[in-house]
Amino acid sequence: MKIFRLTETAPVEMVVESADGASVPLAKRIRSGFSWLVSSSLIGESIRFTRSVVLARLLLPEDFGLFGMALTIVAALNAVTMLGLDRTIVANKFDSRDELKAHLDTVWSAGLVRSLVITLLVAASAFPISRFYAQPQLNIIIPILGLVSCVQGLQNIGLVLLRKEISFARIFWYELATNAGGIALTVALALFLRNVWALVIGLLLTTALGTVLSYVFHSYRPRLAFEKVALRRVISLGKFTLVIAVASYVMNMADNVMVGRFLGTGALGNYSLAFNIASAPISVLVFSLVAVLFPAYAELNAQDPRRLELAVTKVFTIASMIMFTIAAPFFLLAGDVVELLFGGRWTSAGKVLRVLALVIPLRGLSVLMATVFWGLNRPKQVAIGQALEAVVFLVALYPLITAFGLTGAAWAGVIAYAFACINRLMAMNEIVPGIRSKLLRISLAPLLAAGAGVLVAGASLSWPASPLPRVILAGLLSTFIPGAILLLLSADLRKWLVEWFS
Repeated sequence: MKIFRLTETAPVEMVVESADGASVPLAKRIRSGFSWLVSSSLIGESIRFTRSVVLARLLLPEDFGLFGMALTIVAALNAVTMLGLDRTIVANKFDSRDELKAHLDTVWSAGLVRSLVITLLVAASAFPISRFYAQPQLNIIIPILGLVSCVQGLQNIGLVLLRKEISFARIFWYELATNAGGIALTVALALFLRNVWALVIGLLLTTALGTVLSYVFHSYRPRLAFEKVALRRVISLGKFTLVIAVASYVMNMADNVMVGRFLGTGALGNYSLAFNIASAPISVLVFSLVAVLFPAYAELNAQDPRRLELAVTKVFTIASMIMFTIAAPFFLLAGDVVELLFGGRWTSAGKVLRVLALVIPLRGLSVLMATVFWGLNRPKQVAIGQALEAVVFLVALYPLITAFGLTGAAWAGVIAYAFACINRLMAMNEIVPGIRSKLLRISLAPLLAAGAGVLVAGASLSWPASPLPRVILAGLLSTFIPGAILLLLSADLRKWLVEWFS
């Protein structure tokens, strides 16, 4: 299953503000928030990765492919109906508890109506989608997956209050309990059923568990209500949300649709597995960093805009080193990693992962650059940029799949995210004149360092014969060498890392 997010920019619900926030240095707040978020993301991704490894041993690529086909329509309808409802709770200040309660109940009620509509639309789409993919099983799978949206709509809106109040510890335990319970249920189903229904029923039960736990972790009890002021705020703050959601859907799911339609369920299963592996560093590091950088950029811009350039430069320098260093072993050892963890029947995923390794730094850096626009309250630039990137992706996707098969879809992603980086660099230059050339120069050093690591580690692959020693030896070399080179050559990088960890 592919990881789908509404947007690859700043998750507004993670805005960090507190009553005494002004008394705490900004750098300390960034480190604290980042630590909480990375811990949560890392454990969550570890649980999901373990789930993937176990399920890949129990189920066939065709099962994952069939599941991915059904998810495309669910994700599509979620994207085109996204209003950013809960963002109004976090983004606004309320004069009284009654006003807050009215907004909470209105947002919950509107979200519930939206979820019911999505469930009905998903059920109605089952027949045409099954005909499109030529998979009769989708006639039953799709309506059942549609129930996931209905169950999500019942989730306690009180969880949004936890984010507004910066109660990351309770969010952490809520997500841990949901993820751990979900993997246990899904693996048990896979052991018993040994087919695609383990994934379908597992997702539905995991969603139901999360909804039940949402009422355990917060005492708020929503009720049906519709308040006019709250609905107007939703429309006002969410005017660009639809464009961003649709563009994000295209970037995340259009390749699923094309691969499933033209190459079949087995190919889609392999592709989804490779995509999820390549997405893990983005989910753990980049989205966690984005969540704390968004309010940090906003605060810097309000207090001292002159410091913005230095902050962006620091983030870009450190992120470039991390992203290219992570991409190097993925590029070099993709086939060995997939064979070692998932088995020989997933060999196609290894070929795709090698190409998707190139997407890791491109996607990560483009997401981080978009965060600057969110921090400066310029969502229009984000919406326009993501729409253009989605168009580039769609234009490249079909001819590359036709010419190169499964890896062609991955190359379309490389092209789209490379365009995203260039597009956002040009847009950022309008905000901070001259920063485009500076960031381009910064990105060259980690690119060359990663290339040196790949060359040295690649030469070592002629010695070990089995996957495990190859992954250990070449993985260590390809990771250590780029980092060592960059730390030796850049005094600023050493200084900033010392500041971060001191």
